[in-house]
Amino acid sequence: MQAGRADAAAQSGQVQVGQYTNEAIAGQELRLLRQHPQPVAGSSSLASPGAWLSLTHFGIPLLLVRQEDGQVQAFLNVCRHRGARVVPEGSGSQARAFVCPYHAWTYRPDGALRCVPASFGFPCLKQEESGLRKLATVERAGTVWVVLDPALSASDPGAHLGALMDNLESLAGLRAPVAYAPRSYEVDANWKLLIDGAFEAYHFKVAHRKTIAHMFVDNMQVVDEFDLHRRLYLIKAKFSEDKPEVSGFDPRRYGNLTYFFFPNTTVLVQPDHAQLGSLEPLGPTRTRVHELTLIPEAPTSDKAKAHWEANVALYRRTLQEDYALAESIQAGLASGANAALTFGTFEYSAPRFHSQLQQQLAALRPAS
Repeated sequence: MQAGRADAAAQSGQVQVGQYTNEAIAGQELRLLRQHPQPVAGSSSLASPGAWLSLTHFGIPLLLVRQEDGQVQAFLNVCRHRGARVVPEGSGSQARAFVCPYHAWTYRPDGALRCVPASFGFPCLKQEESGLRKLATVERAGTVWVVLDPALSASDPGAHLGALMDNLESLAGLRAPVAYAPRSYEVDANWKLLIDGAFEAYHFKVAHRKTIAHMFVDNMQVVDEFDLHRRLYLIKAKFSEDKPEVSGFDPRRYGNLTYFFFPNTTVLVQPDHAQLGSLEPLGPTRTRVHELTLIPEAPTSDKAKAHWEANVALYRRTLQEDYALAESIQAGLASGANAALTFGTFEYSAPRFHSQLQQQLAALRPAS
């Protein structure tokens, strides 16, 4: 802040246009994302043992069930007999059993196969090995995170989220927040274009001039790396006005913290809540965005609801400015105007992310 210069690397960088348009690359990236923890639901949507939630995420049918020990377990919502979806999309409580609508194979809430009608017709069936396929699952920051690849069911999603998640949960109200105003929608742009925008503050004074630009110092962002993850700090204008002391410094008062969990999830921390966003590639030129607002407690009055709705509306309006520009970029990529996109020294975190992503793709476990 004293130097008046953004956090920057020594060199600028470039990313080839093909990284945003190639169908084969998009397919490989989707496989990689399925091998990393994905936030699929708010913990508060599964309030008590027996509560369940059936949904589709990344094209995969999921069944989440809170177990008797209080932990949430995710399963592939696919019958082990002939592959039908066991539970239609929806939610419920006090689950006793899940019955496949095709042949009534029945599963307990813990996923175990309980009943097979006319079981004499399956003399080789090992019932104890034929339960619903479990997926690696963990609850952190009021959110259920799932590794969608069943081959990695023994992995530890919490270990992947690591020290950055510990840091996020250390902030007031974010160890067990309540999920509010979930929504999903689609954007006509590659998912990495949406990530790129979060990694630099260079665009703020221009792209957000009608919404929040006045609240922040121009092109001033600090980036801290946690292995593949990042914590980004966008500094508010009041920082230079108040000139706060180091002792007792409150980062949430003087800036916006964004926690980026590699490869596709961000948590924007506001003074009294947070906004979680996760990106699902639908192909090289289209992305589904999943959002959750994380608040300290469920609103119990009209005043409280109005407060949170106003915050959600501002967040969505600002994000729409970013995503409209991403769609504009995507539309221009095929024109041939650029062979590569160029990033300045203070935008270094974006090409660095692309480099790390390439390294992870090169080490990707072969498809089965």
